[in-house]
Parts: sequence; structure tokens; C-alpha cells
Amino acid sequence: MPKDSKSQVYYVNLGGTVGNAGAMRFAWRGKKNAYKNIAGELGVMFAKDTDKGLMFGANSPRPALVRIGYVDANGNSKSVVRFCEPDKLNDVNTGGKLNGKKVYVGGKEYNINGVTIKSN
Repeated sequence: MPKDSKSQVYYVNLGGTVGNAGAMRFAWRGKKNAYKNIAGELGVMFAKDTDKGLMFGANSPRPALVRIGYVDANGNSKSVVRFCEPDKLNDVNTGGKLNGKKVYVGGKEYNINGVTIKSN
């Protein structure tokens, strides 16, 4: 019996016009549930085996990075970094699109308590 994969291929559309026509598809492989519950709000798509035009390993352009804050089971403030489609930044950063959602980290789900644009 084949094992279930622990990773997933994701992509974000960069550039393009209405409906992402002509957009570059920035792709990467990540943990299977890394974008569970929040993919739509971040503009992240789950790739299928039939998807064409996925670009892996591109250094430029790259999607924006957001830092998602949460509180762990011990009451410690933690954060995790996730990719975000540039067109969705305002919605998740100041628009509160991830309010009431959960982020999946290390096999557990945590309530999101804030999102900021990642700075070095």
C-alpha cells in the first residue's frame, strides 16, 4: 500500500491581468497542511498533477511573505511565515481576512491573532 505524501505542491499567481491571465505561477513544495484553512485568503493554490507552467526555484519575482501570529498551548506567543499573493496583502494585513481562522503548525491548529508583512 503506498504511503500518503507528507508534502504538497503549492503555487501563487504573480502578475497577469483580470483572472490572472498571463500570470507567472511561482511554485514550491511545502508541508501538506501548511495552508489548510487559509489558502484562499492568502491567494495560495493547491497544485494538481495536470497543472502546467509552474515555476520552481525562481528568485525573482517572489510572492510576499506574511508573519502569522498565534498563541501555542502553553500560552507562548509564536509566529509562522507563509507566502501570500501580493494582491491579497491588504486583505490579510489590515483587512482582517484571517480573523477567526486557524493556522496549522507542527501537526496542530492554533487560533490566528495577527498578521503582518514579514520584514527581515
